Formats: sequence, C-alpha cells, structure tokens
Amino acid sequence: MHDFTIAPQLTALAEIFNENGARLYAVGGMVRNCLLGYPVNDIDVCSALRIEDVEAMLAARGVECRRKGAAFGTLDIVMGDMSLEYAAFRTERYDGTGSHRPSEVSFAATLEEDAFRRDFTVNAVYLDPLTKEVIDPTGGVKDMERRILRATSPDPALIMRDDGVRILRLCRFAGQLGFEADENTLAAAYASREGLKDISPERIYAELCKLIMADTAYGAGYDALIGALHLLHRSGAIEVLLPELEICYDVKQRRDFHKYDVMEHNLRACAAVPPELVLRWTMLLHDTGKATAFYGHGSMHGHEMYSARIANDVLTRLKAPAALREEVVKLVRWHMFDLKGETRVRKIKKKFVELGRDGAQKLILIREADVHGSGIVLGRVDTAERWKRVYAEMQAENAPFTEKELKCTGQDICRWLNIRPCPRVGEVKRALLMHCACKPRDNEPKMLEKITRDIGKGNIKDE
Repeated sequence: MHDFTIAPQLTALAEIFNENGARLYAVGGMVRNCLLGYPVNDIDVCSALRIEDVEAMLAARGVECRRKGAAFGTLDIVMGDMSLEYAAFRTERYDGTGSHRPSEVSFAATLEEDAFRRDFTVNAVYLDPLTKEVIDPTGGVKDMERRILRATSPDPALIMRDDGVRILRLCRFAGQLGFEADENTLAAAYASREGLKDISPERIYAELCKLIMADTAYGAGYDALIGALHLLHRSGAIEVLLPELEICYDVKQRRDFHKYDVMEHNLRACAAVPPELVLRWTMLLHDTGKATAFYGHGSMHGHEMYSARIANDVLTRLKAPAALREEVVKLVRWHMFDLKGETRVRKIKKKFVELGRDGAQKLILIREADVHGSGIVLGRVDTAERWKRVYAEMQAENAPFTEKELKCTGQDICRWLNIRPCPRVGEVKRALLMHCACKPRDNEPKMLEKITRDIGKGNIKDE
C-alpha cells in the first residue's frame, strides 16, 4: 500500500459520502502526483452520485458547492479553505470532429467505465481517501513505473480522435512528467491531428502556453521540455497549428554556426531560455522567417524581419494577449542586433533604452538562448557578456530609461525654447533621453536646459 498523505478536507468530504452510502474517490492528477512524489495542485473527486444528489447531501451538512458544468455532471465543492472539483461517473460520445465537447454524456456509469473514457492511463488511477485503496482499471500505475503515457483504450484512436486537445495534453504531460509517449498512442495522435482544427484559438493558445512552460511544473528540466516539443512535431500538432514553424523542418544552416536545422534550433532555443512566457514564445518563433527568407532569395539575411511578421501573424491567429504579442514581435525583430559584437556602446545603450529595462534584460537572455540553441557554443556568449557589462554600467550610473526619469518637464522645455506645447516638445524629450542614456551625468536641470537650447539652435546632432 502506498503511503498517501490525505488532506483532512478530502477525508471529511469522503466521510460525508460514506455516511450516505456512497464511496468517494480522488482521481487524476492528485493520485498520479502522489504516486510519483510530485506536489498536488488540484484535487478532483468522483463517485456514482449525480450532482443533484450531491448538492442535496452537502446542503444538509452546510457545505458550499457550485455547479460548474451541469451538462458534464461537475461541481466545485468548498471544504474550509480548499476547493475540490467533483464529477459524477460518466461515459461520453463524441461526434468525431475532435472539438473537445462530447455530443452525448451518460451518467449511468461504473468506475471502470469512467476510467476508460479518460485520456491517459496515468490520469485514470483512483484512490479511496478513507481506506487508501488504489483502483487502477487501465494499468496506469505500471505505466508510471515505465514512465510511459498511454491512452486508456486498447485502441488509442478512440481516445485521440474524440478530442483534439488530447494531442496537446499528450505533449504537455510528457514535458511535465518527463515521460515518453507510447508509440501506438503517438501514432493515433498523428492520425487524428486534423481534429486540432476544431479547437478554439483561445484553447490552443492556453495549451501551448502550458506546454512551453511544462518543465516548470515539477522541475522535469530541459531534456523533458525538448522531448515535449519533439512530440509536438511528431504528433503533427506543429504541422496543423504552427505551419510557419513546420516549414523550417530540415532547412539546413551553416554547419560552423548551427548543429541543427532551423526548426530544431527554434525548439532548442525555446527550451534553453528561462521559463517566462514572452521569452519562450520569442524563441519558439524567432527564426521562423529563415525558411521564408531562404526560399525567397536563397539567403537568410534579414530573416529577423520576416520572423517578426510571422510571430505577429501566429500570435494574432491564436488570439494571444496584445501586450505579449507586441513584446514578442519586438524581441524577435531585434534578436540579431549586434550579432558580431562590434556595435558602438552608445548605440547599444540607446537600443536598451528603446527596449526598456525589462526588454534589455530579455534581449540578453535571448542572445544566450539563441547561441546555446545552436548546439555549437554552450558556455559564455561574448556579445551577451558585453551587453551585461553595458547594462550594469547604465544601472550603476543611474542612466534614465524613460522620459519620466529626466529631471525636466515638458513645461520646462517649452520655457527654454519659448514655444507652446506641440509635438516638437516630445521630439526634444526623446533626444534628451537618448543623450542622457549615454551621458547620465547630464541629467540635471541646468545641463538639460543647455542641451535643449543647443538642440533648438540645431547645434546637436544624433551621434
């Protein structure tokens, strides 16, 4: 018997069910994670009781519950400071489009029937909180020992074609748990890949975000995330959802700079960058323009501009938040900046100000991940190290990164130039910001006034 630590709220809920002649089971991620020694984030519970019976039973005990999906027999049950999701045993029938919503739900089901309608065996293991008995109809415990993700049905096509999201869940769980995909299940996923077209863009975006951050769930690490991204390709999901990335497959690069083809480089750079959504999306898409540039004019020169447009198109199609999309596009556009490390320090400082403090730091991380994702250099990245020194110098000298940090106002500029508020004021402010980014000591009123008057006379030109 496994040594499960059961939350007292779960035990109390199971006792209420038991007193009313029913058995409550924990199922899914909680049981799986307990068996694997991973932390438990959510608790899903189930029984043979329909939700109206559960509502009446809990109301009599003063327990709060809310209907979450009446059509699917689910409730949110609040026990003290814990929320648990309840679902009645059920079977489901789908219309075959992969649209994620069953066309028919039946609640006259047993635990075994409920288990075989779930996606993967590792998510179909049940636990009685009172006896700590484990019920495993589909062989999930053995698959956990083998570190395999396998569909619950002997015919995995029945599982994968029913719901297109399961293809993405297969990839995500591989990244979170560090598991391999069962070959028959993976083959069924590929055969069912067209079902992904029936999933809403919002759901696709949410699942892809979880996938590219999968290594953060339980600390599975770089190799697990690379495995998940490879599964995303092998399952056909990239082909259907990210065709702009798919066309990068087998596009060769200079061997002295890159060990991998363009798509593999994108995947490895994505896994190499720190786990932050903007960074991960940036690196997943940063070189997608190489295929377009190469097939367009036989050279990858200028691919960052193609890549920026592609990133914008992809994230718009997926209905990603506008702020994330805009930041990703900007970073993709400038990921080739100062590639050879020969750009003048003044220009680097100005670029950092254009990107902002957060953007400048992200660009440094992106340069490191881009180089590490090449498979050629795995240690210090010279240009990134140079940028770090420049950024540290700006911070130490208290260089301004925004116009609000200038020690003058628009009114001051109007007075110094004897003009009324107009667009020219903004132009002067921008010029002062760029000047002080390079010469922070000049950011004091008297010097700013002198510089402003010189600008007004046309005595200062951008260097």
